[in-house]
Amino acid sequence: MNYNTVYVGMDVHKESFSLCAYTIEAEKASHYQRTEADYKKVLNYLEFLRTIYGDDVILSILVYTFFTRMFDFMLPLVVKYSIVAA
Repeated sequence: MNYNTVYVGMDVHKESFSLCAYTIEAEKASHYQRTEADYKKVLNYLEFLRTIYGDDVILSILVYTFFTRMFDFMLPLVVKYSIVAA
């Protein structure tokens, strides 16, 4: 199986999350979305990305926060994630 990688950027705040997707092929971010601070909204966003990029995609999430608890709820949708403190 041939996988594509989509990098999902997240800026996490107390009351809102900002999300975007990035692919190396496109060399730019796209599908910007700001949502309320609820992990279920992030799951909806990931499902939305799967409708665009297909089921054979690896979603690699880069989070700009110390908040990591939400990833426990996202498995198995998220294959890999990285925590970046900015």
